[in-house]
This record gives sequence, structure tokens and C-alpha cells, in this order.
Amino acid sequence: MKMWSYLCFKICIALILFSSGTLAVRHARNLIWAQTPSLKIGVSRIVGIEGDPTEWVPSGNVQVRHISAPHHGWQFKSLAFNYAAQTLYWSESTNKKIQALRLNGTTETETIFTGTSNMAEGITVDWVSNNIYWTDSLYNWIVMAPLSSQEKVYKLVVRKNLTNPHSVAVHPEKGYLFWTDSGTVSKIECSDLLGENRLTIIDTDMLHPRGLTIDYSEEMLYWVDSKKDTIECAGFLGNNRRVVAYQSATIFFGIAVFQKYLFVTEQMQGHLRVYDKKTGNNEINYQLGYIPDGIIMYDETIQSGNSSACDAKGCQHICVNDPLYGPKCRCGDGYILDESDQLSCTIGRKFVMPSHIYAIGDAICYYPVNLPDMSLYNVSLESQCFLQRGRGNFGLTFDAREHVLYYTENVTKSIGRINLEIGETGTSIIKGVGDVQGLALDWSSGSLFWTDLTYNHISMARKDGMYPTVLIENLDQPLGIAVHPGRGKMYWTEQGRTRMIFAASMDGSNKEPLVNESQVEMPNHLYLDYANDRLYWADSGLHSVRCIDLKTGEVDTIYEKISDRVTFFGLSIYQDYLLWTDKEDQKNGIHAARLDKLEKVRGILHPHAGMASDLITFDINNQPEMKGACDDDNNFCEHLCIPTSNATYICKCGVGYTLDLNLRTCSSHVKTDNYVVTVDSYQKQLYQVEVDTGEVSSIPLGNFYKGVAIDINPFTNTIYWSDNMANVIMSAQIDGFNEEVFRILPNDSISDGIAVDYINQLLFYTCTYDKVIVVVSLMNKNIYKTIVNESLDQPRDVIVHPERGVIYWTDWGKEPKIETATMDGGNRSVVLALQEESWPNALALDVKSMNLFWVDAKNEVIGRINIDTGVKKILYTEPRAHFFGMALIEDKLYITDWFRKHVSRLSVDGGQLEQVGPSKFSKLNGIAGYKKSDIRTVFSKCIQSTCSHLCLPVSENDYKCACSDEGKYVSVPCREMNEIDNPTITINSHLKNERDGSSALTIGLSVVGVIAVLIIVVGAVYIYNKKFRGANISHDRLVEDTSRVDTYYKITFPDPVKDEPNFDSGIENPSFECSIEDVTMGGNIVKYNPM
Repeated sequence: MKMWSYLCFKICIALILFSSGTLAVRHARNLIWAQTPSLKIGVSRIVGIEGDPTEWVPSGNVQVRHISAPHHGWQFKSLAFNYAAQTLYWSESTNKKIQALRLNGTTETETIFTGTSNMAEGITVDWVSNNIYWTDSLYNWIVMAPLSSQEKVYKLVVRKNLTNPHSVAVHPEKGYLFWTDSGTVSKIECSDLLGENRLTIIDTDMLHPRGLTIDYSEEMLYWVDSKKDTIECAGFLGNNRRVVAYQSATIFFGIAVFQKYLFVTEQMQGHLRVYDKKTGNNEINYQLGYIPDGIIMYDETIQSGNSSACDAKGCQHICVNDPLYGPKCRCGDGYILDESDQLSCTIGRKFVMPSHIYAIGDAICYYPVNLPDMSLYNVSLESQCFLQRGRGNFGLTFDAREHVLYYTENVTKSIGRINLEIGETGTSIIKGVGDVQGLALDWSSGSLFWTDLTYNHISMARKDGMYPTVLIENLDQPLGIAVHPGRGKMYWTEQGRTRMIFAASMDGSNKEPLVNESQVEMPNHLYLDYANDRLYWADSGLHSVRCIDLKTGEVDTIYEKISDRVTFFGLSIYQDYLLWTDKEDQKNGIHAARLDKLEKVRGILHPHAGMASDLITFDINNQPEMKGACDDDNNFCEHLCIPTSNATYICKCGVGYTLDLNLRTCSSHVKTDNYVVTVDSYQKQLYQVEVDTGEVSSIPLGNFYKGVAIDINPFTNTIYWSDNMANVIMSAQIDGFNEEVFRILPNDSISDGIAVDYINQLLFYTCTYDKVIVVVSLMNKNIYKTIVNESLDQPRDVIVHPERGVIYWTDWGKEPKIETATMDGGNRSVVLALQEESWPNALALDVKSMNLFWVDAKNEVIGRINIDTGVKKILYTEPRAHFFGMALIEDKLYITDWFRKHVSRLSVDGGQLEQVGPSKFSKLNGIAGYKKSDIRTVFSKCIQSTCSHLCLPVSENDYKCACSDEGKYVSVPCREMNEIDNPTITINSHLKNERDGSSALTIGLSVVGVIAVLIIVVGAVYIYNKKFRGANISHDRLVEDTSRVDTYYKITFPDPVKDEPNFDSGIENPSFECSIEDVTMGGNIVKYNPM
């Protein structure tokens, strides 16, 4: 056994600057390591022993030089070098930077990257391609950055299936990148220089592999295992593995190799140990008095070759010199390589993944995924936030594969989506929702789920917004939601009297509590860890974040701040970091903590701006490839495929459809009598509601429409509706057949009212944008004429009295009123002048009694006026109503209301509103009715006219001929006669109303030269408007608002509770100390006592 002895020596310290040059660590053969004082007395240092180890190891005579940090807060961690560039690189864990210093006497450091964690423990340089790589065991990734580019960029090269990467080494001439991972499965892996073509080299008999180095001359890997207390080696493919040395009671950290020697840093006793790599003999140990970290052999012979090929390539960002194919250019994350020159890079439009995104009500904010450690220099909410429109953005989810974010807008009561690309504006896909705080996406089946605090239910729809359907009703204030496609489960929180976390199948069945009542107080948002099958929740009542193992049911508290009374709300986890939002006044913002140390590391606050709410980490690893029951083309479900377990599913149809016998396709079965038809502009569907049973059928059209006004031609069973987004009036049979464009409207047209005159074969419509009323021939849609174009402000609904030859319309402009005119626009007069700021919408006319009904959305009333007597009566009023459309069948008014999700019914004499059918709609606009028994036969006064274009009745007996506005589109020339024909009107029969004996509605068909009998319903009514009432609804046009509100928000930093360091303090270019120790070898343990 060798005798151990200590040789004490005197240390001479000289304070010098690198600029003086002679005594600092310099550009020469050096063994260099980083070390930190164990008791925080003194400062961290980079220490070098200059000279040839084959000389100073046997002799023990060493000259030690070191670089000192500017103050005790610094900690040098890992080291790398580029000998040809005379540059030393290090990671520094306090300021969280990768930095460089040229060993030529300068004191100017260069920052390569800012924003690592304080666990960047591996760093290496590819001297052939001029790139640097480093590991980060908190973010669990490997990053590369160029050393020759003028632009500060980086690229994540490995981040999947890493749990604790430590050391990294590169072999440029072979194109290999090696690293150790001491996480869940300890292993050594290899890839190419871009992190691709990964290969596990060794994953057996390893506990905690840390330092790793390459012996380039013998093509061997050497590493240390700090739990096995071993130094080991193997070939590049894991072959010829052996244990070089074993030493109990040690904590090995870093390793370097030079010729026959291995140099190892040991942290338990603070040693630098030297071993013979062949025999494993411990040649000498240095007791440092510090805790040593990374170590390198700074030597020219280790880095053969040069960067001339990449230098000549001229890449703007990153050059990678592939041993087989030569140099190729790559761009940093967030940039795109120019396809033409394959050299230059342009800023990409897509948001960088991964990243953190959280909602603040007034906007949505985005931060890099290293938010806990990034520099906040010149950072503001304005620079980090988008959709700054103040629309109540509170809930978020995403589709990583399509690069799409889904968000709620609680001001406009909608759910929107936006491509996560620079310059994009969001679009609403689902409207008519309540207070939505939670969103979740089943990326496997493409279904979107959300909670609704207003209606206390959970709903789902296709991710394009189609076929929204309620899954579970009668909940108690549901808020957070998460879905697990692999399990076919959804999870949600409730915050009412029943404060609980629930689970159910994704179709809403099998609802059950997930935890005990004692384990939850005020649960908010959820986070699902799919890899480990754990569900986390933020609990503001217990001031903690908790989780449940979905396999065992075991509940754990993973982080709590009871003393600070932290109100955890939004929640996410990225690698070893917990992130949450807190919306309580002075804590309002986003916060982060390390899970391994259970300590908070950052809080970004904006106490007077927005309200921090839902939080997501935009990362494809949060939506892993997962075999679900609906994977294979949604199992051919036509509308919705919903998993009910990991292997079972059901197909579900949208509102108004029923599932066919094949259990996959959906059909609609429309009725032929006694119904109303209405348009839902949010669900983009036309619906039929049977008025006796309330049964809903969807009109099975081939496209989706944001319809507004609607009417029926019962003779041809044709419906007509306007779509102001598409600028068209459409037509189709009631069963969906013969769907076609009836009329293309000019751009920006807003057609809020349509009226079909079935007797005279005319269609009238209003246009708010152009302030006109137009008539179109139903027999030739190319024939049309503007009949009113003066003194209109905001014309909306229009209806007709075919027998009298008059029209009625509403105008909700500055002087709101109901007007009338003959069908040619003549004899215009005011029927009813309304008070200022009234919003008269829909009209309906009972031709038997000549009662004209109207709705006023502003004053929340339904009224009537008798045309002949002028007697007016308010039939119904209701606070918080927004009446929109109205139709008359027999003695009942059928009404749509933007605040209701169903059709309502009211007697023509007043009374109470009744619900007709289910509450399954989102935003009902126009409505029209049909009932066969409300039919009488009548001749049109235009039957015997000789009008070449339009015959427009102007009284019970008279009509006028009119030419189309644009005759060039009409094949028949127009002969404007300017005369009045007086045909004889013959009534064939009269049908009596079963209740009061009065005549039913008079209707007929105009066919040139032919007498026809026509069956028809009571006339319909409709309206349109879009401005929500007060602060919630504007009574304006149905057009997407893409305006932005550019409000400046400034981040308050640091956190007032002062639990964060000042990340941008410190000295960029420190002064340096150098010590020179002459050591005379007197034994194989040398005690090194700096200072």
C-alpha cells in the first residue's frame, strides 16, 4: 500500500490583468478546470496547470494560474475550448450564460448565449464547423450555437427523451456528438452533429454517468459514474467496455484525457485526481480546497483539422461540416434557410416551439420556454403580447402539429383560433358561448372541448368549430379542463358549492369524482403529464399545486406556498420547472419554480395590466403520438368521433341531425308542414323547428353559411337567405337540394332583410351598406331594380303585403322608424316613429287584422300597431333581451333572441314567452314560418301585364312596369311603358281561420298568361343586426372586427416579494487574479490552498 503524505507549499498571489499578460492562464498546453468555494468564502475560479502532463505528473512540479470571478455570486461550471481561435469557453450558472475569453491577454469576454439554467453542466466545441454545444439538465436539452456568425442565434438539436443530460463531447472529423444522460434511464447516446440519427450506445449497468471525454487517438470514450464511483471506457459503439478505476466514497464530476493520463474532478473531498488510463493506477491527487466542476485538456494536438471548409462556405448562421457530404448551412431556431442560395436565413413567421403562452384578458402573451432564466432586459408586455384587443382572453389550448392556438373571447362570447405566425389575426370559429375559462384539444380526433361557467356545461365541437354539442349539463361552475385521448377520458374542475375534480368518458358518460373532498379546496386549471399519467391541478384555496397518479390514485402535493398565500390559477410544467399564473392584484403575472429544489426562481408581474389566467406550454411533447380510439380517419364518423375508452368510441351528430343505422353517418329529416326555419350565423347552419313538437332538423346543405335574413317560397318549397360574409343571397329546396347562388351582391353589402312576394313572384331585400331597397324577379334573377335609395339610414327588415302592393321596413338609424311604400318605392310614409336610439329589427304582418308587429332590441320590447287605425300596444318587454327575428303562424309570433339559445313563442295579444324546441343554438337571426292550413288562393294583378321586366303592384288593383337597373344582363329588351294597367282581380276561394273565422293570408302565383293556384304559409319575418347591446352586444353588421388595440404594458420587475435574483447584474468583463505556485513533489497528494 502506498503511503499518503501531504506536501505543503507557500502560495504567492499576484494581482494582474490579462492585458499585462505574462502570469495569467494563457494560450499554451494547459489542464484547466473550474472550481467553486465550498463555503462561499472566496470566489469561483478557472484554474490551469500549464505544461506537459507527461512531465509535471511524474515530477509533481506544477505552475498553477487562475482566473477569478468578479464576486462570490459567480460560479463557473463547465469548460470548452477552440485552440486555433485561442479561446476558452465556460458556462456560468449565476448569470446563466455561455461566455468566451480569448487567451491572448485581453480582458474582454463575449457572451455566446444568455438564458441557460444554472445546470448547464456540459459544453463542447466543434472546431471544424465552429459551433458550440451545451447541455442543460433542467430544460433537458442540447443546444448548439455558431461561433463564427455575427448574429446571436441558437438551435435546439436534442430535446426529446432526455431526462438529465450532463456532459457532451464532439468528434467533428467523424460527425459524432456524444452525451451522458443520468435521468430515468441512465445512458450514453450518440447522434450526428445536428442531433439526428440518434443511437443509444450504453444503457446497462449505469447509475449516474456524468463527465465524458473522447480519446481521439484511440477512438475511445471515457466517462465517470458518480454513484458507482467508477471511471469507465468503451468504444464508440459501446464495445470493449471496461472499468478503468474504482474509488469508494467519491463524487466524480468531470474528466479529461491526455496521452496516458485521465484527469478527474472529485467533489466530495475537493480533489483533482490523475489516473493511468491503461492500468487505472492513481498517479497523484491534488486537494484543492474548492469544489471542482468541469475539466478540459487545452491542447492543440487534441483538435486536429481546421474550419477552412465552413469558412469558405459563407453560411449566414450555422455551418455543419458533414464528414461525408461536406459543409451545409443551417439556420437558428425561428429562422428559415433561403431555398435559392442555401446560405442566408430569414426570420420565420412561425412561433418558436417550445414556448410558454398565457392569457391576460386584454391580450395573449408569449415567452421563450427558458422564461425562468431568460434575460428581461428591455422586455415589456407590449413586445411579448399579441391580439391586444381587450376581448377577454382567458382560456387557451393549442394544436402543435398545425401550429394553431385556440383562445376564448369572453367579451364577444366566442372561441377563436390563430395560426401562431407573425402577422396573423385570429378568427372566430365558435360563437354564442358564455363565460369560457377552460379549453382542451383532443389532437387525435380533432375535437375541441370547453367548459362554460354561464351555462354550467361542457361542450365540444370539431376543431374547425363545426357541430358544437353539449356533453354534460347541470354542472357547478366548471372551469379547468383536460382530455386524455389514449384513455378516452376528460377531466375538469368545478368551483361552486361542489368544489371538486371530476372525470368522465369523453362523451360525458361515467362521471365520477377523481379525488377526495379533503384533497381539494378551490381547484382551477389542470395540466396532464401524458408520459407519466399524472394529472396536476392548481388549487388557490390550498395555496398549492397537487397531482394524482391516474394509475394508482395516489395524490401528492408537489409545490405549496401557504405562508405567501399564493393563489395558483393557470398551470403548466416544462421539464424541471413548474409555471403558474396568479391573478391576485400585486401577484398578477406568470411565475416559475424549480421542482427539484422546490424554490421559486422568477415572477414576471403586471399588477395593473390584464388578468393572468390560463397558461399553456406550446410543445409537441405535450401532445405526443398516442393511439386513440378515433385515430383512423375518425373511424369514418361523419361529424364527431368521441373516444369512450382507449379502444371504444361513439359517433355523434351535430344539432339537427340523427345518427344513421350504420352508426357513422348523419342524416336530417325535414318536415313538410307546421314549422319555422331560422339561421344560426355562429353554427353556420339553417335549422327547421317543428312548432308543435320542437323537433329540430338541420337543412342539409353542401356548404356552411353565416346567414342573417331568411324567407320561404312555399309554392316551390324554396328558402332564400342572405350571407353578408359571402355577399350573396342563396336559395335551396327545403330538403337541401338545388342549393345555388340566387344573387351575388356588391362587395361590403349588408343584406339584413329579405321578403318573398309569392303572389307577384318578387323578392325584396335591404342593403344597409348602400342604404337601398332592391326588388328582384323570382322568374329571372338577373332582373332587379333599386326602388328606394333616398333618406335611408340603417334599413334592416322588409316585409310585403302582396294584395295591397306595399312593403314595410325598419330603419334603426339616427331617426329610428318603421316606413312603408308601394312596391315601386312610391307613396312613401312613416308608419311609426320610434324614440331615439331604438333598434327596430323584425316585422311581421297579420293581413287579416292589419296588425303590424315589431321588435325593438334596444328597448327590449315586442309591440304592434294597427295599420288602418294607428292604435299601438306593447305586447311584451323583458330586461336583457335582444329580440332579432320574428315570424307569424296563426295567432303566434315566433321570435329569435340573441341572448337565448332557442326559439320563443308569444301570443299576438301578448302574455309570456314560451320556449319552442331545445336550447341548442348559438345565435339565431332571421326566422320564417310555414303552415299549409294558412292558405288561400288569389290571382296576381300582374298576371295579364305586358311588362317586359318587372311588374310592381302599387295598390289592390294597379301595378307599374319597371326596367332592370342593368339591362345588359337581361336577354329580353325592356319596354318601359310608363302606364298603369287595370287587370281584374278574381278571388277563387276563401279559407276561414279555425279560431276566429277570419280570412287567412291571401297569396297567389304570378305566371304570365296562366292562372295558377298557390298554397302558402303565413308571411315570414326576419331581421338582422350585429351591434351588441351596451358593453356586451353592438347593434351593427355581421362582419368580423380585425381592429387592434395597441396598449402599452410595462412589466414590473423584480417581484416585490424580492424572491428573485437580479439576473442582469454582475460584471460582463471581470478583472482576474492569477496565482503561481511552485510545487515540489514529495508525495502523491498535493494540498492546494489558494488565498
